[in-house]
Amino acid sequence: MQRSGRLSWATALMLLTTLSGCKKAEVGGGDGPWKVSIEGYGPIKTGMTPAEAQTAGSRPLTSINPGSEECDFVQVQGDTTRGVQFMVVAGQIARVDIDDSAISTNHGIRIGDSEAKVQEAYPGRVTVTPHKYVDGHYLTIAPETPADSTFRVIFETDGTRVTTYRSGRM
Repeated sequence: MQRSGRLSWATALMLLTTLSGCKKAEVGGGDGPWKVSIEGYGPIKTGMTPAEAQTAGSRPLTSINPGSEECDFVQVQGDTTRGVQFMVVAGQIARVDIDDSAISTNHGIRIGDSEAKVQEAYPGRVTVTPHKYVDGHYLTIAPETPADSTFRVIFETDGTRVTTYRSGRM
C-alpha cells in the first residue's frame, strides 16, 4: 500500500476540528455568541441583580472587587481575560464593558473597527466628542426608541479605530 504526501479530506477535517478547539470560546447560547446591545450583553440586561444575571446567562459570575458595596465589577466565572465586565452599582448591573475583539455589538461592531464603520452601522445616531484622557474620541450611540432614553453604547477610539466600548445606563 502506497502512501501519498497529501492528507485525506477526513484527516484534514479532523485536524481542522481539533485545531479550531484551540480558538478562544465566546459566551453564548443556542443562538450563537452573545452580542452587545444598548441594554446589555446577550440575556444579561442592565437593571438585573448579579443573581438574576447568573440565572439569565446560565453562568456563575464572580466579583473582581470583592468587598466594595457601592460599586463592583463582576465577570463570567473563569474568564481570566477580563474581556467582558459588568459594573454593579447599588446591587444592580449598570453597564457592560468590553475589552475583547471577539465580542461584537448587535450591529457587528467590535474592537479594531474604524470610526467610519461605527458611523455606517449606526446612521444618524452617533455623537463624536474628544476623548478625555487620550488623543481619540468617544462615539456615543443614541437609542432608537424613547423607552431606551437612559441607555447608550459608547465606543472609545484612538482617533481612528475602536479600542474599547461599553453599553448600558449612562
